[in-house]
Amino acid sequence: MSPLYFVLLCLPAMAFAANLQPLNLTVTAMYLDLDTNLNGNIDRHEIDESFRTYDSNNNGRISRTEYTNFVTSHEPTLLDLSHALYDVYDVDSDDQLDHHDFDNFYSLMDGNADGVVSHFEFSRYWTILLTNLAHLHSQKKK
Repeated sequence: MSPLYFVLLCLPAMAFAANLQPLNLTVTAMYLDLDTNLNGNIDRHEIDESFRTYDSNNNGRISRTEYTNFVTSHEPTLLDLSHALYDVYDVDSDDQLDHHDFDNFYSLMDGNADGVVSHFEFSRYWTILLTNLAHLHSQKKK
């Protein structure tokens, strides 16, 4: 595992702590870390693998506690951001991230619905999301 590989959800959080600017470089680094098979696209399997890191009890679901504990163990100042990201991913609001939530997340990134997420699609999705959540980071810096 590369030192930068903090999986899909932790990388944006770490980027917030360090400063997202320039955003395009932050998002590209996230993309490159997720493309574990180095084929130039992110497939559904790579998303599943990234989420497994958060599942501390290995039950196939990620609770809010598991997720926030993972994120804040790497960067304690990111509690608010970790809750906001969790809420984005938890589409059915059951406080459990599971296969259904990951499917939805992947579909949102796969803008042309061809079954793979290109760098362009990934960048577009994360740029919008991180821009919308930037206020959570700026509140902590004041």
